Amino acid sequence: MIEILNKNTKIKIISLLSAIVLWMYVMAVVDPEDTKLFEEIPITITNIHEINDLGLVVDPDEELVASVYVKGNLSDLQKITANNINVYGTVNNPIEGQNQLYLRASASDKVSTDFKSDTIVINLEKSIEKEQKINVEITGKYKDDVDTITLSEKNVMVSGPRSRVESIKYVQAVFNADKKLSKTQSTQLELKALDADRKEVNHVTLAFDKVSAEVSYLQQKEVKINVVFRGNSSKLVEGEDFTITPSTIQIKGKSEDLKSIDSIDTEPINVDELTSNNKVIDLKIPSGISSDRTSITIKSASTNEATSSVFTYSGSELTLENNADNKTLEDFDLPETIKVTVEYDREAEKISKSDLKLYLDLSGGFNSGSQYNINHSGVNVKSISIEPSYVMSK
Repeated sequence: MIEILNKNTKIKIISLLSAIVLWMYVMAVVDPEDTKLFEEIPITITNIHEINDLGLVVDPDEELVASVYVKGNLSDLQKITANNINVYGTVNNPIEGQNQLYLRASASDKVSTDFKSDTIVINLEKSIEKEQKINVEITGKYKDDVDTITLSEKNVMVSGPRSRVESIKYVQAVFNADKKLSKTQSTQLELKALDADRKEVNHVTLAFDKVSAEVSYLQQKEVKINVVFRGNSSKLVEGEDFTITPSTIQIKGKSEDLKSIDSIDTEPINVDELTSNNKVIDLKIPSGISSDRTSITIKSASTNEATSSVFTYSGSELTLENNADNKTLEDFDLPETIKVTVEYDREAEKISKSDLKLYLDLSGGFNSGSQYNINHSGVNVKSISIEPSYVMSK
């Protein structure tokens, strides 16, 4: 079996060598003729200047490529690549619309060329110019802070194939407000031609592709809130009679508008609407001015800013003042207890019972069966209530 395989191996080697020798003979002596197809070869239009001088341009959607057959000896074909092939086209008597483009090709002198079709149809369009308005779009985190954008040019001339130019809705310049600025900024904005669907229109030429822009920003200012009361309530004092939250707000606007604004008024409110509960009041923001707040809260200060203490006295703790007649407490019908309620500001220092003295004033003389008010001394508080408020003489 091994001998048979060895014999077959020798036969195979001899056959391979014979084939190589035969191929070398054919290539060196016979060199057969063959044809090879090359596709997607770009076409150069030879009279493009003539076409342009007539105000015409090739439709940008045209695919100017051709398929070329190259014929020659096998040894020469093997040296040919797509880069060695040039295809030229000529339009006779160019007109707007469809035209025949006549093709010819060149490669090596040792081969010949041919086409599947030596003509193709191309579309020529009129080249036109049209002035387009430049629209500015503001994007970015701080776009609401931009006041105005002034362009060095309001319009731009656009040229190109009629169908492309007429599809342009406007030319767009985009400013990206990605930084918080307060001063005027100078910058360059790129221009793009857009159609009605906001898609960029290609194959058109803008007279300039950038425009200078001056960007100004809205200014900010902190102002106080002025609460407006209906009727004669001008004596009400913030902090004493009422409190508001917040008491100041940030407003935004043009610099010249902000100069004359030092405060923002509220919508009018009635005094009897002031309670211990927060009430929301809308703000009267002037036209052309903006703020992140459109309202504040207000509540009465008297209810929440005061506190009270209650002391109990016995009738015997009363004293007699201006007692020219040397009367004693036994000359009066004294109550068992006297209740004293003291109300004072929360911020004021609290008092004790020993700070408050109760007395009867006898400066008007003593008369039996008369009413004598119970007076107090020694403290300065918001208010004092004494029950009972008087005693009777015997």
